[in-house]
Amino acid sequence: MKRSEKILLTLFAVLFLLIIGGGGLAMGVRHYLAILQENEGLRDRVIEMNEAISQGSEWQRKYDWLDKNVPGFASRQEASSRLLETIQKEAEKLALAFADRQFLEPVRKVGQDGLPLEEEGGYYDQASVRVTLSKVKEQAVFSWMHALQSSGRLVGITRLLITPAGEGKTINVEAEVTQFYHEKAPAKLSKADSP
Repeated sequence: MKRSEKILLTLFAVLFLLIIGGGGLAMGVRHYLAILQENEGLRDRVIEMNEAISQGSEWQRKYDWLDKNVPGFASRQEASSRLLETIQKEAEKLALAFADRQFLEPVRKVGQDGLPLEEEGGYYDQASVRVTLSKVKEQAVFSWMHALQSSGRLVGITRLLITPAGEGKTINVEAEVTQFYHEKAPAKLSKADSP
């Protein structure tokens, strides 16, 4: 081989090693950065898990309170009627009279085949009542809403429409009140219970 061929071969070998070495180095750096990013993610996850473990007793206390205070009803109809009784008792304390009251049926989604879709609801069942108050004092309405929602009964105003009545400082109110509850399973009859 001539000297110029040896130089050219050496130059190509060096160039080849630079290209392969540079590619390998770039791949190694990318892999190293990916490992660093994964380590940061795992570190954050460990921190979150430690926080969750340290707050476990607090969440257990909250769950126990909910389990103890959530009312249980045999059906949605029973829950709705009890909710209406509660609403009326609080309204009577403030001398409020309802112009209209209506039990609200839960909205059921229907599939393409016309059958109701599976429930995607939460852990609690709910019953709702819509009430209308006409030409009532503003302060009495807000006192009534506060009394309903601050009783620890898991009752809330989920929709509220207030319009001025036009006479003095009176208003017209339409409110949807929702009660969250657990539906109790009906008692099973055993052979010992039957005659």
